Amino acid sequence: MQQRTIIVSLLAAALVIGFGTASAKGNAAAGKTKAAACEACHGTDGNGIAPNYPALAGQYQDYIAQVLHEYKDGQRTNAIMNGMASPLSDQDIDDLAAYFSSMPGKLSDLHGKVNGGD
Repeated sequence: MQQRTIIVSLLAAALVIGFGTASAKGNAAAGKTKAAACEACHGTDGNGIAPNYPALAGQYQDYIAQVLHEYKDGQRTNAIMNGMASPLSDQDIDDLAAYFSSMPGKLSDLHGKVNGGD
């Protein structure tokens, strides 16, 4: 549970900064500019700097946006991510989600990445 919270927190931080092309709900290029603060944990490639930091690259855009909104609203709690998400506007969140979802990712499955995973 704690590892999941950390992963989600990192995802939200990464989304705060974004890049890329325009999407239905966000602008990836604007997101890239906003994602600078996210890079400290999620890496410049969006794949996390260590196994305990979530990979955001290639993640579903709607999922990233939802998680950031949940951190912003306090529905999810993580000291780092709540602080990173709280100042974000809806547009910031959409832009970050567009950026990270547009990046090439290394996501495959949850094997060995969550508590209780095989």
